[in-house]
Amino acid sequence: MKITTDGLVIWESKTGEADRVITLLTENGIITAYAKNSLRPKNKLTSPTSMLCFSNFELYSGTNMYTVDDAQIKHRFIKLSTDVNGYSLAAYFCELLKLLAPIEDAAEDFLSLMTNSLYLINEGKKPLFLIKSVFEMRIMCLAGYMPDIAECAECGESNSAGGFFDVTNGVFYCESCVKKSGRAVNIGAAAVSAIRHIISAEGGKIFSFDIGVASLSALKDVSEAYVCTHVDHRLPTLEFYNSLTT
Repeated sequence: MKITTDGLVIWESKTGEADRVITLLTENGIITAYAKNSLRPKNKLTSPTSMLCFSNFELYSGTNMYTVDDAQIKHRFIKLSTDVNGYSLAAYFCELLKLLAPIEDAAEDFLSLMTNSLYLINEGKKPLFLIKSVFEMRIMCLAGYMPDIAECAECGESNSAGGFFDVTNGVFYCESCVKKSGRAVNIGAAAVSAIRHIISAEGGKIFSFDIGVASLSALKDVSEAYVCTHVDHRLPTLEFYNSLTT
């Protein structure tokens, strides 16, 4: 069976003398495909099957994976190739997608989140820390780990000035009830408001909010902690990104 689909290359590995096995993020989920001779410089598949390239693919289904018959580049995030921090952040996003995005099932929201994030990194439109935090919180929501922070988990208060977040249980506590939680950390009301926006806004609007430096730092810490708490997997790309930025 032959299919045609747009896809973003989120992983590649060499196999044989000059072939690639690539992982694609498509609107229909994660797809693994074999790209013959795609490591040869003059091969037609070399560029469109490269990491972080968004291409249109013609694929034949096989026993274990698809085979790339043809591919045409639709968009390349060119500036990422010269931005070590930006590229390493994108690689971290790819690792999360491999772990959390569905396999050959509806994944339009995952693809939209990734392409919007890559655009902002590539164009320098937002601070990397903000893009990272938004991506982390949003992908966790898409994967079924949406935090419940509409109101205090203990008393139901929604307009408290406090901002205490329990990363293990994904809930919010007000200042009056935080002692009962035993594990919530104070991230401040502004960071809580930012998380509420991230999990509820539509499409590219998830990045459209203002936040102060101190609150962004708190958001950065809690979003990463939330991922690491609920993704039961070592994340080498995150470790590398943090080694560049700390």
